[in-house]
Amino acid sequence: MPSSLRFRSAALSFALVVTLGFTILTSSFASAADGKTLLDQGHFRQLRAVAQDRLNRNPHDAEALSWMSAVYDAYGDFDRAVEFGRRATEAAPNSSDYHCQLADTLGDRALKLGVLGGGIPLARQMRHEADTSLQLDPRNIRCLKESMGLYEQSPAIVGGSKAKARETLQQIYQINQAEGALAEAALLQMQKRPLPEIESHLRRAVQLNPKLYRAIIDLTSILDSDGYRHYAEAEHFARQAITADSGRIGGYTYLASALAHQQHWSDLDAALAEAQRRVPDNAAPLYAAALVLLETNADLPRAERYLRQYVTREPEAGAPSQSTAHWKLGLVLEKEGRRADAANELRAAAAQNGNDPAFKKDFKRIAG
Repeated sequence: MPSSLRFRSAALSFALVVTLGFTILTSSFASAADGKTLLDQGHFRQLRAVAQDRLNRNPHDAEALSWMSAVYDAYGDFDRAVEFGRRATEAAPNSSDYHCQLADTLGDRALKLGVLGGGIPLARQMRHEADTSLQLDPRNIRCLKESMGLYEQSPAIVGGSKAKARETLQQIYQINQAEGALAEAALLQMQKRPLPEIESHLRRAVQLNPKLYRAIIDLTSILDSDGYRHYAEAEHFARQAITADSGRIGGYTYLASALAHQQHWSDLDAALAEAQRRVPDNAAPLYAAALVLLETNADLPRAERYLRQYVTREPEAGAPSQSTAHWKLGLVLEKEGRRADAANELRAAAAQNGNDPAFKKDFKRIAG
């Protein structure tokens, strides 16, 4: 996709949070109908059921419509995400949050289409919705961040301006210093600045607000990355993220990765058990730990066990698919010398990964 249309703020952490990373079966929730908590914590399967129940009772429920927009956006159905986002703004035209949600989904749809596929008109619509959101609430930090990313990464034809991106960043700083430092880290990441620069702003954000979950997770993702490999420190901040919000999966996912890298097996087992208790509808930590073991050739039977558990569960939005997990399980089995079993797993994975060049190479070698 042309870089001129990459105007959305890119997440620093890998998708299981991902981002963007996102249970109502535990004491973390006050009630099963607490849709806002589900949205904030990224539990989109649960949120879909709550939103649909409310829409069955009232098709014009603006909050539920906006929740459904977020659900479809998380699952990559951008057409429906935009549709429900528009319906939400029509039902509640004076809501800054709903206009911001619509701007978000328009941005995702524009990125998918690209310049030649019709992304430019959608980018203009996104600019309009972001401006409307900020007119309704100039202190809407989420929309200020969206607007900053749009200014920074979109072409001038749709209002791109690096100077305005910096101005918007200063507005965020004036509202909240910690959020400003987090936003500056995102801006630097868009500019492809060196990781140490991004890291320093994330550290400042966490120092200013030790409970700012997104900042903690993004910092942890850098420390846990191949470029840093500061696994003990990544473990520290992953635990800090869990303390900040034990209902989100990201902290557990990075904790599992850091512990697997350090081969702290008893701590890893304890962390995975806690993740299962606290966030039983998202098995991303199992996958993260297994991937580390696969890449480091450490305790492959453990990696196999984790992946076999993972493929029995429906993944949350943003988490690796069952198909991808079958692929990685096949690679584990190959390393264990079980070629026939590995081939079966690659065949099970073929439906969704058929166009992935790396998968094609593995499939040809093992099952072709």
